[in-house]
Amino acid sequence: MNLLRGIEYLENSMMHMADSVVKNLELAFDAYLNYEEKEYPVNDDIVDNLERMIEGECMHLLLTERPFASDLRKVSGILKLISDLERLGDHAEDVLEFSLKLKNTEKHSNEEINKVVKLTLSMVKDSIESYLKQDYNLAQTVIDRDDIVDEMYSSLIESIIQMSNEERCSSSFAVYTTLVVKYIERIADHAVNIAE
Repeated sequence: MNLLRGIEYLENSMMHMADSVVKNLELAFDAYLNYEEKEYPVNDDIVDNLERMIEGECMHLLLTERPFASDLRKVSGILKLISDLERLGDHAEDVLEFSLKLKNTEKHSNEEINKVVKLTLSMVKDSIESYLKQDYNLAQTVIDRDDIVDEMYSSLIESIIQMSNEERCSSSFAVYTTLVVKYIERIADHAVNIAE
């Protein structure tokens, strides 16, 4: 496998991994926002297997082809990027786990959570697109949006604490929703890493 073909193969594999991660995140957030009695087939094993395979191919290319300059940056960039994608896959599983724990709990709709979920998913998708298209401006918009997510995170945590203190929600709703919101904030951070 020559260097150019190897890099093309890595980028195609990484896109497959990114697609799987986005699908898992969408399913996990759907479970949280619109819990229904149905299967949510989040499969992090696919993501983990792709990470190991891509990592192995990167190391093979680095050792056998000895890329220089821009090609070396591409291969090392893919190595960094798949690490963030793998963590995003883990967070999708975590969000789903806590969402399913809420199925027998009274739900409290919160427009702010809907907004932060939508914003965070757009950050993930745009960060991947910015890498593929080498679009600096799109990458910068992802980085800029992280401040908005951080503000929304702080506001949501305060809101959940207030609801809990006023006994307007169950303790399980407060705990699991706090955990989901924390994972949303972490997902946004990984999108920023990809954009950077």
